[in-house]
Amino acid sequence: MNRKQVMDIRPNSDGISQAESNEQQRNWSEDFLRKKSNDPMANYDPTRTHLNFEVVRGGIVQPIDKSKSIMQKMADNLAGRGIKDPNARENVRRRQNTLAQFIFGGSRERMNELAFGNQTLSLDKGADNSHLTRNNDIEEWAKDVYAFVAHRFGEENLVSFYVHLDETNVHAHCTLIPLDREKNRISWRSVFGQNKYEMGQLFSQLHDEFSKEVSMKWGLERGDSIRETGARHRSTYEYKRELVNDVNQLESRKIDLAADIRQEERKLKSLTTMIANLRERRASIQREIDEIARSLGEEGTDNILLTARIKSLRQEMEDIDSKIAERSKMLEETSASLKNIREELFDMKREHQRALEREGDDIDREAARIRMGITSTYNMMLAKTMQEIIPTLNDRQRDILREKGYYDLAENVQNIANCAMLLALNYVKLATSYAESCGGGGVSNLSGWEQKKDEDDERWWVRCIATAAAMVKPSSRKKAQAVGR
Repeated sequence: MNRKQVMDIRPNSDGISQAESNEQQRNWSEDFLRKKSNDPMANYDPTRTHLNFEVVRGGIVQPIDKSKSIMQKMADNLAGRGIKDPNARENVRRRQNTLAQFIFGGSRERMNELAFGNQTLSLDKGADNSHLTRNNDIEEWAKDVYAFVAHRFGEENLVSFYVHLDETNVHAHCTLIPLDREKNRISWRSVFGQNKYEMGQLFSQLHDEFSKEVSMKWGLERGDSIRETGARHRSTYEYKRELVNDVNQLESRKIDLAADIRQEERKLKSLTTMIANLRERRASIQREIDEIARSLGEEGTDNILLTARIKSLRQEMEDIDSKIAERSKMLEETSASLKNIREELFDMKREHQRALEREGDDIDREAARIRMGITSTYNMMLAKTMQEIIPTLNDRQRDILREKGYYDLAENVQNIANCAMLLALNYVKLATSYAESCGGGGVSNLSGWEQKKDEDDERWWVRCIATAAAMVKPSSRKKAQAVGR
């Protein structure tokens, strides 16, 4: 059995966005976690999320603390030691690598064995693994890894150390501040080498030492350094799948956040109107009380009746004051929620922009370009279909909808778009697997699949969408099975 260790080290000059911090901490609402677990391209298992943990100072294992983001933890760490973040200066032209991001893990079988022992784990999509408990071995492994990093780079420079047991591969995320201890300042080069050659030597040495001090103890062999081989521990198939997933997830999250903002704005407007109406009613009651008060004692006035009326009005005013206080609190909470969502959307947009501008991310840019083209062409196809459907209000309407493929396009928008994007990237095997994971019957022959020389982008994307729609459509046999169930 291939039991390799995994240790990936990456420099970070952009900081960790709120979205990435939320992902590492699983700082998500139940609704968002449910959406991610239902996404055919995601590999999160909500029935195992409660098993995740973090290791903190002293090698103590505890549930993940979500009260502060990773960047807030970093800021507190630096402020407590009087260290400045060089990227926090105004008008910084060239950002420095102020963080080292580690990923630790190993072969899937061995890591799952450490995490769950002999318990039965199902990696099927939607499986219920709530019966699992966390094995002590994974905690001891995590503490050994934590101690390895703390010993070499200083425990005080560790910002976060999270262990995820709710994904296909059990792994740990470690965020470290590269600190020059002599000068007490952040310096990637002082810690990891002055150039690529020195950095490569250090990373190779770290792999050797990590293998001897940690991995061998836990039945894992030395892995291949990504820096040494230029390869990824994931297979090409897995990498491409995760790449497309990342692009789509970013796009979907931006859409979700925009929808959340609209919902919160409607709620804010409603509460503001309610409070204004309540205050207007209160003012009206006060005017009536003042008018009655002036009438008290006048000749021919029923003082007992007026006094009772004033008492009733004052009781109503107290109820209104209570409602105003309650809705004012709701208004304050909604305003704060709206502010947080807007900030997260800002972070998301900034993260997306940096991803597009990052040097060497040609695949990401191509995927984003294709997705935009796919979406635009998809909308065009729907619009053209609807143009023919709308004026056709007769008995043939259902036949027209079916003939034009409207049912297939409208009912599987996300799945068709994802599959079409994979086809546009020429990931035929991945597209086929994705279609099958969505319950589709696939297409019998896609050999030689590629964009034709005389085929412009729009026609190419139309063909990708049409083929994707056919691929994710359940076969007659699967439909029959579904009906049988």
